[in-house]
Amino acid sequence: MRLRSLEPARLYGPEVTEEIRAAFEIDQSIGKVEAVPPPVQPSAAWLSRCRRMNDVLLRYLATEPGLQIPRPLWRRLLSEIKLPGVPLDPGGLGAVTRRFTSDLEGLMAQHPGLKPEHLCSAVASPEWREADPGFGFRATQYLMAFRWRIEQASREVAARTIEPETGAAPAMPDAALRKLHALQGSPWVPHNRLGMLDETAERPPFTAIPPRPPSEAGKRVILGCMKNEAPYIVEWIAYHRAIGFDDFLIYSNGCEDGSDRILDRLHRMGVLQHRDNNGWSGNSPQQHALDAALKEELIQNAQWVLHSDVDEFVNIRCGNGTLDDLFAAAPEATHFALTWRLFGHGGVQALKDVPVIGQFTACAPRYCPKPHTTWGFKTLMRGVRAYEKLSCHRPNKLRQEAETEVKWANGSGIDMTTEALRSGWRNSRKSIGYDLVQLNHYALRSAESYLIKRQRGRALHVDRQIGLNYWIRMDWSGARDLTIQRNLPRLRAEMGRLLVDPELARLHADGVAWHKARASALRADPEFGKLFREATSLTLTPEERVAWALSLDMES
Repeated sequence: MRLRSLEPARLYGPEVTEEIRAAFEIDQSIGKVEAVPPPVQPSAAWLSRCRRMNDVLLRYLATEPGLQIPRPLWRRLLSEIKLPGVPLDPGGLGAVTRRFTSDLEGLMAQHPGLKPEHLCSAVASPEWREADPGFGFRATQYLMAFRWRIEQASREVAARTIEPETGAAPAMPDAALRKLHALQGSPWVPHNRLGMLDETAERPPFTAIPPRPPSEAGKRVILGCMKNEAPYIVEWIAYHRAIGFDDFLIYSNGCEDGSDRILDRLHRMGVLQHRDNNGWSGNSPQQHALDAALKEELIQNAQWVLHSDVDEFVNIRCGNGTLDDLFAAAPEATHFALTWRLFGHGGVQALKDVPVIGQFTACAPRYCPKPHTTWGFKTLMRGVRAYEKLSCHRPNKLRQEAETEVKWANGSGIDMTTEALRSGWRNSRKSIGYDLVQLNHYALRSAESYLIKRQRGRALHVDRQIGLNYWIRMDWSGARDLTIQRNLPRLRAEMGRLLVDPELARLHADGVAWHKARASALRADPEFGKLFREATSLTLTPEERVAWALSLDMES
């Protein structure tokens, strides 16, 4: 049944409430959804679990002064222990009815329309007893699993210094609340029940790999575009060298923070090739660079090519975490869809000169099909000859002679050629997977970094809603992923080898200082300061973030 084909008044008569109307409002991005049924009563087993969990959480909060659990997180924790089953039998609550007999009689005296059967069950049942919470449920075990999220949320709350009139977190708009209602019971609700890898386990670090010798088959190259990314360039280059990439072709334009000088120095050191893109033309500097790159010998002769931004890290989660391990796991693949995993700021407010992959662990749940950005992908392609054009996320214009040669694989190595052969830049519920590889996307980094990103390329005065919209779409939590941190030792070793060069070290330090000064100036600006406080005070469950983002998409 499609809701748009029905008229609420035909089903419910002329007295149609706003709540009923809201149930019929549905957004194109959610697609076909069945009519919203009446709320299902919670199972007695789940209520038993919730009572025990609440008791443990309250006792845990009492152990440490200042420890807090924001309400959205508390609701989320209880939802994650949900268990189906038979609801409570109202007839078993006779003791409650007897306790409030006089109060109920007073209500009926004040409101003659109320009858006893409206207020209590007419059928007597055996007295209520606590239901079995099932499967040997122990609330303390769940508390141990939830502690890191509670402590992180508590730190975020404690770190906020909100001015009530100018920096309080904005409330969810009505359109977002309607989307939240429509999400309930739909297949678009995010969760962490996808994939088998334990992403929160601390595992031994990956071992270092020797530099690859020159290959006649061509290099493994990352193509990228940069503007004002000085604090992050050395880490990003070192990380990808450490997992098996050989070379980089980087275009830059409009740099104020010394990014172009860092890239020039790395070019002279033989680490990458830097191109000045200040003379770009067309719709965007990025597409101008991608078109120019197809004429470069480095790209034409490359064995593998990936177009990636400096806030994206290829997280290979199999073997020793290298490109060789990925290619061995899916040898037939010619094009890997590296699906984004969106990482939020995780309570980190200040910009710090430490590795990004070590700072941020809070991310989107593994299953998160909405909004459309969460499952976007970038393409790691075996050469560039199969398609005529490069775009931000994927190659386009498939050559006829390559139709039978191209094999697309998702992040679990599973064939998705039919879905991605000619178009598409995001995974679907059918093609999602990242057991072997994912693309960690740190779109925000710290809250101060976010301010600089929002100001970059704009006049100083920013429309608040435009700035906050990006934060709502990108500041994900609800899961924790430590898998990329197995790379930290070999990342630090490679960064050390690069920063031995005194000129590069100086340029890197100057870039960090520029960003810290810019962040300080933006926080002092009334409009950006207000945006900073609003963003860092906003706490959303994954479901609320999905709903708000979907309402913003429709608004756009």
